[in-house]
Amino acid sequence: MDKHNSFMLLIVFFILACLCSGCSDENAKTSPQPKVPQGFSFFDLGANSHYSSAIRRKLGEKLGSDAISQQNVIDLTIYTRSFFEKHFPDLFNLNHELNLPEGQRVEHDTTKLMYRYARLKELPFKDITLYFSNDTGNPLFFKISAGPGGAAILETLKKKYGAPEQFQWENKEGRTLFWKDGKDFFIVSSTLDRLGDPEYLFCIYYVKNLEEMLVVEKTKKLSEQKKIREGGESAF
Repeated sequence: MDKHNSFMLLIVFFILACLCSGCSDENAKTSPQPKVPQGFSFFDLGANSHYSSAIRRKLGEKLGSDAISQQNVIDLTIYTRSFFEKHFPDLFNLNHELNLPEGQRVEHDTTKLMYRYARLKELPFKDITLYFSNDTGNPLFFKISAGPGGAAILETLKKKYGAPEQFQWENKEGRTLFWKDGKDFFIVSSTLDRLGDPEYLFCIYYVKNLEEMLVVEKTKKLSEQKKIREGGESAF
């Protein structure tokens, strides 16, 4: 066998190896999954889980096709800013930090998965949006809406996490229930849609992971500013 054919065979073997093991960024950042999800969970994803192509594939099997985006704006607000600030001031302040400087589009190094067809899988969910940090792979914020079937999910959550704190809305028919696990929140709100049917919003805030992401971002920014400053100083 001549050298040219040997070289071509090596290329073929390399391509096959990549196809088998995966040459994507998703696989490159894969970390071993914890045996038990920590804290609040959604389809076995908890605070200590790590995003990977395998996770995305499993979610797709359960929730249907997805849309994926990188470098995303994160808005933790539910309903109105005044509602969010009054009832969840810590989350409101965290959301403020995530979106500084004000008035600018602030993108974070994250992966966002969106599912719109879970009902085709006979699930009660209308919309599902999941954010993961690209630095750690940890989940950051899950936002899930459901129709009348959300009532059964709420009862399941009460059995799993115990009695929640709750309050009735003041200017609209609705109520919000929530659980806390350390800094993390699981917030469920129920109201009526424009047709008078019940609708539910389930939000999981992995606050510790969000705060860690902000620390990483600030460290990167300081490092970049230092390089720019040193580059400018060395020019003269």
